[in-house]
Amino acid sequence: MLNIIIIGAGKLGCHVASVLSKENHNITLVDLDPNLLHSVSDTMDVATKGGSGTDWRLLEDLLELSPDVLIALTGSEETNLVACEIAKHLRYPRTIARVRHSSYLNNARLDFGRIFDVDYLVAPELLAAHDILKDILNPGALFVENFAHGALQARTLMIPTDWHCKDSRLKHFKLPENIIVGLIRRELKEEAGNSKSKFPVKEVIFPHGDDAILPGDEVTFIGATEAVGEIPALFKIPQSQVNSAVIAGGSIIAEHLARELVKRGIDVCIIEKNYARCSFLANELPNCTIMHHDATDIAFLQAEKIGNADILVACTDSDERNLLMALLGKEIECQDSLVVVNNSDYIPLVTRLGLRHTISPCISTTNHILSQLRFGKINSLVSLYENQAEIMEINVSLNSRIVGIPLSELGPHFPRDLLIVMIQNRGRIMIAHGNRIISPGDTVIVVTSPKHVDELAKIF
Repeated sequence: MLNIIIIGAGKLGCHVASVLSKENHNITLVDLDPNLLHSVSDTMDVATKGGSGTDWRLLEDLLELSPDVLIALTGSEETNLVACEIAKHLRYPRTIARVRHSSYLNNARLDFGRIFDVDYLVAPELLAAHDILKDILNPGALFVENFAHGALQARTLMIPTDWHCKDSRLKHFKLPENIIVGLIRRELKEEAGNSKSKFPVKEVIFPHGDDAILPGDEVTFIGATEAVGEIPALFKIPQSQVNSAVIAGGSIIAEHLARELVKRGIDVCIIEKNYARCSFLANELPNCTIMHHDATDIAFLQAEKIGNADILVACTDSDERNLLMALLGKEIECQDSLVVVNNSDYIPLVTRLGLRHTISPCISTTNHILSQLRFGKINSLVSLYENQAEIMEINVSLNSRIVGIPLSELGPHFPRDLLIVMIQNRGRIMIAHGNRIISPGDTVIVVTSPKHVDELAKIF
């Protein structure tokens, strides 16, 4: 359990505070806006403090809480950096700062982390752009994440409703070598006599040998990156190459994303209604088409044949506009749409609207912050399905209590929703079968319910 000070009660600060609070950390949320703090007090189990994160006297007063880390997440990177610098001078053990521009992460000439005495810099907009890029470069996937420096990959696919197999139980199902099923999400059938709910209810399954893959399931496959690439063909999931992308909104996310897409030879068009922002983007992105217009004008979208694009990415700074633009994309028959949402409460709604691809800068940032806070052994962490499941890449320490013991002997002592699925040992990738033995220095991929995080700290 950690004592954590969070500066900034905006969408990001509140999301991080909510997740950390549910893990039983002691959270104090600081903001200048009393209305925001009042709303937080009504909805979350966190302490609040009115004031500025750059007020050294306030930060000094908070030392009586014995803080383990200060996380500065306001919308102003200058405020965040100064708050962390002051905190370090006051002997706060660790600091994390949100920045908006990638230039703060480029240490070629200036190391801003060292200049401002920040232990970890996190850029939500850059993280979101990279997540969108992964989705675009892996067509047909609902989710993609790389581990072990790219050697391992987790990829979530929707199994076609017309797919059938005589025996799809996992203990009999033949997957490519070094691939394992890590998670299944399945729509629950209505029980006889129950009235049909407005929206389908889905359950998350941590699969074992007797579990089966069924048509319509969302299945997360984990394994060697090249082998995972063979999975869509096995289930006859169509994959189409993305050659053109329309980005609705000229946000910082759009700027990062467009730059990466152009590097890969993808035609990019950005639609932005602010003329000054259009001019800036035109100078920064000479190889992109910049259109000065409101992307919610359906007549304009039809006239410009936006529906012919391979993908429409809605990434303004407004969740509501992004949802509207993605729905308009469906209306003009755009092949695929991807929605950026900061409010995690909207994510289930997006799915219910039939918009399968969603990126949340809040969730991406929270995952990175969690990986920094969790007992120093986690290289990366991703949260899935409204934090019902987590996939972690963990380094095995010399004093781990499971070193040298076959997994078959350990399995019965683990909860059913805590699975060791893959092991990387000196570059070799192995499925975590019962006869495998974990060694110090190995990298393991674990799929688990978040409630078992404390157990993982003891195990590894």
